[in-house]
Amino acid sequence: MIGRISALIVFCLCLTTGVKAQESSQHERKDFTFKVTKETNSSDEVDKVNLFAYAGKQLIKKYTYEVLSPLPKDLSETIGTISEDDINFDGYPDIDIYLGNVGAGANNTQHEALLWNQKDHCFEAAKGYNEIGEPQLDPEKKVIYTVHNSYVDVTTTYYRWEGCTLVEYLSNTWKMDDDKVPDFSDMLNLPLYRLDGKLNGRNPVIIAFQKDAEGIVAGYIYYPRAKNPAPIIIKGVFDDGTYDLYESLPDGTITGYICLKCDKDQNWSGAWAHPVTHKGPDITDIFFSHEAPKWFTKSLFAE
Repeated sequence: MIGRISALIVFCLCLTTGVKAQESSQHERKDFTFKVTKETNSSDEVDKVNLFAYAGKQLIKKYTYEVLSPLPKDLSETIGTISEDDINFDGYPDIDIYLGNVGAGANNTQHEALLWNQKDHCFEAAKGYNEIGEPQLDPEKKVIYTVHNSYVDVTTTYYRWEGCTLVEYLSNTWKMDDDKVPDFSDMLNLPLYRLDGKLNGRNPVIIAFQKDAEGIVAGYIYYPRAKNPAPIIIKGVFDDGTYDLYESLPDGTITGYICLKCDKDQNWSGAWAHPVTHKGPDITDIFFSHEAPKWFTKSLFAE
């Protein structure tokens, strides 16, 4: 009897091991091919795109995307076009699905993306990628950027990947009739944080800085109404949701302390303090962006 039970246990273990081995079979990126089909609505307009991912002849997964601006069949030939570029710059081709234009004007294309996860041998949906139009890849800097032309000025916005999420970290705007356009190529290593606020609710101030992975902060503070306005270097640290910074002159003299905080809802608050009295005005009416001031064109971390 004991022998039969032992044999049964061994059989069950072998069966379980076999099932797990089958479930954990891994496909390589090169094994995948794709097929696209389109669906139409009651007006005979293409309003959905289906993407089928195959490994060999095996259907692995079906993805369905809504077309935000449905088009008649004869005008929707390019909808559902896929490209297999390395979107997240990890060395493996990903999938970009073009879903047409959304409205009129520049920067208005609709895209979705699937990112290849080499660790888990599967595709993952990209987050944030579908929120930008006409994405342009820069493999050298490992960024994605978009350019928006308002016919008065031009804005270039840069994005980087945080896992499967595409996040904005720098933008710059220049007038189309500017004689010289600033070169921000030396800024593309770390996110830029810009705060436009007021001291005591009256005097405008601009604080722009970058933060590295260790929480070290470096940038500038700028007082537009100063007698001779010029950016002043600020440095400090970020810890537990608080930026503790100091501003200093080129000779190292500290001219002020700055404390900034940002809550979970992205509401900013801050204060400036005199280096001796440690008293000073609050920083109010803060507007946050990633817009690089024209006087901030090189990362202090590059020095």
